[in-house]
Amino acid sequence: MPTPTCLNLRELFGKRFRVMYEESYHAQYGPGARREDPHLMILLCRYGHLFAWQGNELAASVDGHPNVADFAKVARIMRPRRRRQVSQAQRDRLRAMGFQKGRQDHAHVQPTAQGCVPGAQEDLEPVRPQRSLF
Repeated sequence: MPTPTCLNLRELFGKRFRVMYEESYHAQYGPGARREDPHLMILLCRYGHLFAWQGNELAASVDGHPNVADFAKVARIMRPRRRRQVSQAQRDRLRAMGFQKGRQDHAHVQPTAQGCVPGAQEDLEPVRPQRSLF
């Protein structure tokens, strides 16, 4: 039996609103999962959340009122949380500061031969290795 299709909230509203997964997503797919499942996507709102119901219908979870017919009307009431958006001027400023989009490598710092405190090198005693208890 084919899986029934439902709306993909990330494709429809992901550029404007934050799309999350409901709590059962990690129970179903495991922690750290990266599988896209439109059936478990939700739009968090100030007064509940919106989710795909069946076919091309949306539903809202607000104090027991599950059916939603018009997204614009519901979004005006539910007030979905917007995604952060950075202007081009802010991007240029961040890029000038050294920020990059995507994964960034960590800086590798080599220790120096000098101690942190002046004159502390002479006061150091050699530390003997200790036996592990486990």
